[in-house]
Amino acid sequence: MAQTSISVQAYAHRSVIALLGCRLLRLFVLLVAVLFSAGAPAGAAPQNRAQEISSTIRREKDKTPAALFEELGSLKTAQALGLLERSLSQVKSARKFGAIFTAMRHFLPDEELGPKALRVTLRYAKGGDKVESRQAATALVGFGPKAEAALFELAQEGKLPDSRAIALKGLQAVLVERGGEESLSLVLDSWKTPRSGSQAQACALISSFREPEAFKRMAKYLASKKARYQMSQIILLSMAAHPLGTSPQLDQGVEQVLYRGTQSKDSRLRYYALDAMATRGGTESLPAVTRLTKDRDPAVRRLALLVVLRSNSNGKGAQGLARSSDPVARQAAAIYLAEDASSESLEALHGLFEDADTSVRAEAIRQAGRRREMDSIAPLISCLAREKGRLRGDVHYVLTMMTGMDLGLRVGAWQSFWRAEGEGFVMPTVEESRKAAADLAERMNSTGETSVSFYGLTVISNSFALVVDTSGSMTAPVKDGKSRLDIAKEQIAGTIGRIRDGFLFNVIPFSDNALPMEEVLIEMDDVLREDATLFVEGLRAAGGTNVHEGLAAAFEDEYVDTIYLLTDGDPSAGAITDPVELREEVERWNSVRGIRIHCISVGKASALLRGLAEDSGGEYLEVQ
Repeated sequence: MAQTSISVQAYAHRSVIALLGCRLLRLFVLLVAVLFSAGAPAGAAPQNRAQEISSTIRREKDKTPAALFEELGSLKTAQALGLLERSLSQVKSARKFGAIFTAMRHFLPDEELGPKALRVTLRYAKGGDKVESRQAATALVGFGPKAEAALFELAQEGKLPDSRAIALKGLQAVLVERGGEESLSLVLDSWKTPRSGSQAQACALISSFREPEAFKRMAKYLASKKARYQMSQIILLSMAAHPLGTSPQLDQGVEQVLYRGTQSKDSRLRYYALDAMATRGGTESLPAVTRLTKDRDPAVRRLALLVVLRSNSNGKGAQGLARSSDPVARQAAAIYLAEDASSESLEALHGLFEDADTSVRAEAIRQAGRRREMDSIAPLISCLAREKGRLRGDVHYVLTMMTGMDLGLRVGAWQSFWRAEGEGFVMPTVEESRKAAADLAERMNSTGETSVSFYGLTVISNSFALVVDTSGSMTAPVKDGKSRLDIAKEQIAGTIGRIRDGFLFNVIPFSDNALPMEEVLIEMDDVLREDATLFVEGLRAAGGTNVHEGLAAAFEDEYVDTIYLLTDGDPSAGAITDPVELREEVERWNSVRGIRIHCISVGKASALLRGLAEDSGGEYLEVQ
């Protein structure tokens, strides 16, 4: 019994020793692991992670999450940079290339790795692959000041025009600071809107070059057969930033450039040269401009006449021009008559209120509002009694802006107001008048002049066209199983049903081409109302979006004074598809027409449509 007890105690003692031994062994193993860990290279864990990410990229390729490229760059090791560069051969999509090049920025602060990351990115940016080059160039712009030298090299040596243009986006401030012929040449040869920046930024950049040699270089560029239209336009527009009389040297340089613009075979460039001259207040190149007063393009002719008037400060000449047989000349006269302070010029401007040409009357009414003379109020009230449709609305707006009163379209109310207040009336400020005009649209609706509307926009005009997109994208569903075109057709049908007999009207559908219902506006009656309804019911959606031709068809009709433009996309077909260029072209057309363009954008916001509406004094609306 005693022997058994001793054996049990010995066993327990051995068990405790064994347990302690196991624990000591585990502690020893842990200690060795810690010691080995402490003595291991510091980058062992990042190396492992970099290899894991690289393995994922090899396996997933274009399916690799962009966050993994970013994480690889954030490791900031030589190994990570090498693996990031290697991943460029393992992907194909633009987004993944963009993510890889963007991740290169993490290495820039490192004195050794930063230059390597820049060289890799620059090599791809200068290359001939469109996808890789554009993404690399965009990344370089995002790298900031550290990439300045690389961007200059790209702008000078890049194989692709788009990538060279992108490089200029990151060099604008540097180019202004440096100046000189080399910087100007880079801009002239490589700038592309919008890749390099906005048109306004391009004009500001070009106008910063003011040395005589710079103006010679610009004039030489305009005369070159290799000159690009977009840059030629920017050069001419930028000259307006230099007012006439700033300095003899500057005036000489600007005149040299603008003279070259007036010699262009492209009527659009002649127009922009004259527009800059008109903005500057005149020109010293009168012989060249005088020849353009006979130009076949009415927009060019009108501006040339205005430049001659401003150059000579010729109020009497404008009074004589107001009696010209050319409506365009009478428009130019109206503009200058509003600028000349004499009472004779004001009287001549009032005479144009009764001109036979609608566009001349519209210009005269607009210019009377610009001059803001109390002596114009009574003639404008008489004009309100004579006018109909859109011009009547124009007179109402000008009266409201001049008096700060909104008495609607009732001639009697305006006549009573002026009889009571005329002699002692004090004209309000423009700001005060704008407050009174803020609810003008609602007041017009309440007058009962017309109940016609299109997508809720009141139709005041009695000579208007509905220019409607019927491209393939208009099949997109909206609600209740209806497409965008279905909704548009319902809106058009509702407008047709409410148009008064005698109003001039047309529907101009456009897709790849414009196919108007009628060649010109025709007078509404019961027969046309029925035919128009059937025409609209038969519209089908297919093809591209030729906004240019749709608007051109409306502008070709001399009786159109208002356009309602409906589209759900940016231009994709036709002579002009660039939204900025199209807006400028329409503004040029409209300089002699004064057409009001109301725009309805379907499904999204549209900078083009907003701009067209703003340029013409129309309304802009977004619908689903």
